[in-house]
Amino acid sequence: MIDGMCNGFTLDIPLSFNDIGDEVAKIPTGLWSRGSKLMGLASKMAINEIGSRMKNWESEKEKLQSKVELAQMIVKTMSELKGASMKLGQLMSMDMGEYLPPEVVKVLETLHQNSTFLPYDKIEGILKKELGEKFNHLSNISEKPLAAASIGQVHTAILDGLSVVIKVQYPDVADSIPSDLKLLKLLMKNLSFVQGKATDLEPFFNELEEVLIRETDYVHECEMLTRYRLVFTNSVYIVPLVYPEYSTKKIITMEKVEGKSLNDWTEKSLLGERQTLAHQLISLYLEEFFNHGLVQTDPNPGNFLITKNNQMALLDFGAVKEYDRSFIEDYRVVLIAAFKQDEKKILEVSERLNFIDPRESAEVKSLYLEMMNCLAAPFRQATPFDFSDKKFYDDSKRLSWNLNSKCKYSPPPKDLIFLHRKLAGVFILIKKLEVKLILKDYWYKIES
Repeated sequence: MIDGMCNGFTLDIPLSFNDIGDEVAKIPTGLWSRGSKLMGLASKMAINEIGSRMKNWESEKEKLQSKVELAQMIVKTMSELKGASMKLGQLMSMDMGEYLPPEVVKVLETLHQNSTFLPYDKIEGILKKELGEKFNHLSNISEKPLAAASIGQVHTAILDGLSVVIKVQYPDVADSIPSDLKLLKLLMKNLSFVQGKATDLEPFFNELEEVLIRETDYVHECEMLTRYRLVFTNSVYIVPLVYPEYSTKKIITMEKVEGKSLNDWTEKSLLGERQTLAHQLISLYLEEFFNHGLVQTDPNPGNFLITKNNQMALLDFGAVKEYDRSFIEDYRVVLIAAFKQDEKKILEVSERLNFIDPRESAEVKSLYLEMMNCLAAPFRQATPFDFSDKKFYDDSKRLSWNLNSKCKYSPPPKDLIFLHRKLAGVFILIKKLEVKLILKDYWYKIES
């Protein structure tokens, strides 16, 4: 189930200032130039496929090397295009491991450390256009970005004497999403190392589109940032102050929070400190969903900073999804039924919520029940749960893929894809902290 929960997206991993390097991006912005790049890649892939089928490979190693070289070609093109293309490459490495050889996945993972960025003169032009006369209130804007990703890059600045960060969206990246996705679907069909039916990838692309549209809506992100700051006032979590008068559809200006990345902090932290952070991570997820109906669905470690007081700062709100109270309460009923292993109740409510279609076979329903049991098991045990338990992840992966492959009438529930994506990410983050938690202690937050 946890692997099934990973069948969502991971927001870009921002690069640290020292990692970005000096490679300046030349991002194609026109529909023609972007389409030409993608179709050129598709043509090369088609030629590669024809050559691969006609050639008598001397060994499997030689054949695999051909796939790796193809993946390298894909990475080069996607990193130049950024936007939906770069995001797809990142997701292929994160969410399609079952379809791709490990060597190919390793090449695709380099997209998470892509070092290209838009030159400062372009950034300055965007800021002046978006802010008008207000641009003159900014000073000391960093020419080199603090972070660079697929949708935009982040620069530091001084606003009326205050330290701020400015998130700047790449030009035309939002407008390019529909056309990019159409071409990317065609491109994916030509990937000879992708196994399975083309229809199996529809949920993947549907979620990709929804995520990209939400992430490029900076007005929505500002609203979510403001709401989070309100609901988490006087909590252990830090939410930066947004400056709406210096934010637009293309830029977001917020206060700069000083701290260490989650990865850097973990390396030098004590066990007790990591235990506290693990508690905060899972408590945050439960409070977001059950108390506020707001979930920042991207669990990327780059979305957190740890301050000198060991407080956790929440940074990115582009992937926030809102859930209505009726869905929350119905889902709570399903979880309680799973916790109590009440199979009749699980199916009754799950069918009503369209989590599973009543027309599915007995085998599919049995797999669904087994998967729900797998999800609830860590919360039932009275002993500390080991987040590095390989058997748990292997079992959940097997169940998820078996269920997805055998379902005939039940599309992946969109609400659950996003929600479980976050929960899976929380599990993975806690696994990296190398701590154990008694998850049964958190069950009262679900029941109450």
